[in-house]
Amino acid sequence: MARFLPVVDIWALDPVARGALQPGQWVTAGPDGPKGRFLGQTRNAGSEVVAWSDNARGRPGYVASLRAYAKGAA
Repeated sequence: MARFLPVVDIWALDPVARGALQPGQWVTAGPDGPKGRFLGQTRNAGSEVVAWSDNARGRPGYVASLRAYAKGAA
């Protein structure tokens, strides 16, 4: 069973700590930033992939396509 942390400020973490987050973890971008779900890191660019809640509203498949991108399947 997954054990999630309280909402984490992703900007306050170093790259190693961001890579240790599990997919599905709620994150923010800064203390007053938007809230979203961490979906993973890309292999090539080393970018963090987050599905921001405001962007996901009314967009079926948004989270699934971003998760596929984070896994390298897209």
